[in-house]
Formats: sequence, structure tokens, C-alpha cells
Amino acid sequence: MKNVGFINPPSEFLINQRVFVTLGILRVATYLNKQNVCNVKFLDLSNTNNYLRAINNFIKDNAIDILCFTATTPQISTVYKICKYMKLLGFEGKIILGGPHITLTYCSINEGTEDIKQLCQNHIDKILKYVDTIIIGDGEYAMVEALHSNDRIIDSEKDKKLFLSRNYDEVAIPDRRFLDLSSYEYFIDGAKATNIISQMGCPYQCEFCSGRGSRTFSMVRKRSVGNILEEIDSLYQLYGYQGFMFYDDELNVNKEYFRELLLGLIDYQSRNKVKFNLRGFTRSDLLTNEQAELMYRAGFKWLLVGFESGSDKILLNINKGCNVKDNTECFDIARQNKLKVKALMSIGHVGESQDTIKETIDWLGVMRPEETDVTIIAVYPGSNYFNKAIKQYDGILKYINKNNNDALYFRNIDFLSESNFYKSRTDEYVSYVFTDYLSSTELVQQRSLIVNSIEKWNTM
Repeated sequence: MKNVGFINPPSEFLINQRVFVTLGILRVATYLNKQNVCNVKFLDLSNTNNYLRAINNFIKDNAIDILCFTATTPQISTVYKICKYMKLLGFEGKIILGGPHITLTYCSINEGTEDIKQLCQNHIDKILKYVDTIIIGDGEYAMVEALHSNDRIIDSEKDKKLFLSRNYDEVAIPDRRFLDLSSYEYFIDGAKATNIISQMGCPYQCEFCSGRGSRTFSMVRKRSVGNILEEIDSLYQLYGYQGFMFYDDELNVNKEYFRELLLGLIDYQSRNKVKFNLRGFTRSDLLTNEQAELMYRAGFKWLLVGFESGSDKILLNINKGCNVKDNTECFDIARQNKLKVKALMSIGHVGESQDTIKETIDWLGVMRPEETDVTIIAVYPGSNYFNKAIKQYDGILKYINKNNNDALYFRNIDFLSESNFYKSRTDEYVSYVFTDYLSSTELVQQRSLIVNSIEKWNTM
């Protein structure tokens, strides 16, 4: 049997790379290992500085025949560098690439304007110089086919046999023994914690969010509650985890399913005489008092909510599907049920101005979230911002909101050589976008204004 090596690539843009486990590639490796069609090896390069040497040693020590990579958009420049290095060095085995970036870029070929289609096709062609096969969408079943196929592109979104069903219990639980879990550190209110996913996909059509035209990212697919509790039980019994970060797009997108999950979590803790500390993402307009009450009973300490803006104009422009009133009511419900809120805010959207940013500052000043994260929007492949854009001048692309002709301008980034568009360090902030009202420099200044306002409130 062939020796297949799975590589979890480094995320050099992050301050600490060993907080959350990368579950996607871990699930693919786990499923392939169960099929007993090859010898599966795994290399976790997070927090690894000399990763080229580590890969060379990994290939040599395990006689690797096939290398498999995943990549988000911020990771793709590093993964491309590695693949190019391996091929130029003389690696004769097959290199397979999957993950969010290649899926979303391929989606933009199908969904984008002529300008975007050409950009994305050129991008994929460049990748295929050093990658033998790319997998679009779900990789669990597609990887089995990729091992034996000479196809350059395997598209699970178009193949019913390869696309995961609406219930994906069969492949849902990753084998974390492939990792050194002790090297990952994350806590929720003092409890040792890790991340899990109960359902994939979000059906909403926010203009800035990637994957709106991709079945992989827009179709909601969920696990059975029993399957989720099986994973939680394993993590609790084997590793002592009593904290869990639910990394679903939106936990409460399906009202009945969410209620069933919360009741299952409450029952599990009661039967096992344990208390969990939980955290997860919710949509503001879908949060009800019943949900919040059950969340608190289930052990949720925090809600993370993508409010994005305190301006109704911006929320309408980005097709968020909710307004400032919805967001305010979400805060009221959370606090009535002793849930802390982390507000996820973003600026630089289409039509952003000093007036809309002032509305955001004013709203945050009233709400006073327990935590706030403020980013300048980055335009990723697969988003409507990206897909609907047209070329302008000097590498600038333009998206127009057809309802009011507000515009967003953004730099055509070479994702194979840049990663600074992903921000994790405040002092390195650079804006790759601007509007008719605010330049890139002014957006950085406005973000600092929001951050400084929050810091001032926190000292009062």
C-alpha cells in the first residue's frame, strides 16, 4: 500500500497557531485511514518555523508516496511555496490540494464576472504547475478517488457520490490521535477547551461572506445529536476537556435542531455529573429567550455574534438580513440569561463613511460588549464582493451595490505571494479596500478610533 502523508500547513499570520485544531484535513485523514486503502501519516506544521526541513524529514522517514495539503486563503501562499519547493526539489510522488481556498476560487470561476473568471482561472493554472490534483468541496470521499485517479480536478460539489449528505455522521468525528493535543492551549472561563463542529454551512447571502455560490459552504448539513455527544464524551473521557468551542457558522440556524442539541448537552452533563463551559456563534435575529435560557443551562458562557455594523445602511448594503434593532434585542436576550457577548464587527464595507462608523461607535458605546473584535473587511474569493467585481485601474477591482450604486474598491491581491490581508496584529493593520467616502489609510485610522473608544470604555 502507498504511504499517504497529510500536511496541516503553518499559519504564519497568527500570533499563536496552536489554539484551535484544523478539523477538516483531520477528518479526511481519519476517513481514509478507516478505509485501509493506504498507510496514513500526518504532519502538523502549526507553530513550526523550519517547515521545509520538517517536510523533507517527514517524507524521508515515512517513505511518502503522496502528499495531501489543505489551505485557507491566508495559508495558500505558504502551501504554494511548499508545493513548488517539493516539485523543484524532485519529489516524484503525487501532490493533492484541497480545502477552502481552492474550493472558493473554483466557485468564483462559475459565479464571477468575466474579469473574475479570468483572474481565478489564471490563479488555478498557476497552482496546477506544482500540484497534480485539486479537490473541490468535501474531501472525505473525494480523497479515495484522488488516490487512484489521474484527473487534475475532482469536484465533489458536482458528484453525488463524493458530496457529503445532509447527515454526515460517518465522517464527522476526527481522530485527534494524529496530533499532539497537549501542545494546543485554549480555555473557556478557566476550563480546558477544544473546538468541535455540529453542523456545516450557512444559507444566508451576506455580500462579504465567501462561499455563497458553493454547495459546500452554503448548504446546511448537520450531524445527529448522538454523534456530537459521542465526540464530546470521547474528548471528556480521554483528554479531560470540559470546554468546547462550537465552530459552526451559526449554531441557531435551525431552531428545532438547536433545541435538541441543547437538551442533549444538558442531559449528558446531568448523567455524568459534570459541568461544561461552552462558546459558539449565533445569528442575532434568530436568538430567542428560550434558546438563551437553554444555552445557559447547557453551559454556554459566551455568544459570538457577527453584528458587523451599528449602521442600518451598512447592514442593508451587505445583505445581512437583520438590522440594528435585531442586534440590540440580541444583547438584551443574552444579558437577561447571563450570557456574555463577543461582538464581531467589521468596517470598510460598501458605502462605509465616517457617518456609518460613528453610528457603529455610538451603538457599541451603548451595548458595551464584554469583548469586541474589529476588523477591516478583506475581500475573499467566493464572496459576492469578489464575484461581482470588475477591473478598474492599477490592479483595483470595483464592486457596486445595484440598489443604491454605493461602491467598494479593493486591491487585486496575489494570494500566492501575500497573506497580510489577514489581520491578527493591530500594529500591522493595512487596508486593502476603500470606498467613495474613506480611503484605505482613513479606514485604518477609523478602526483605531473604534478600538481606542472601546479601550476607554473598559477603563471607566
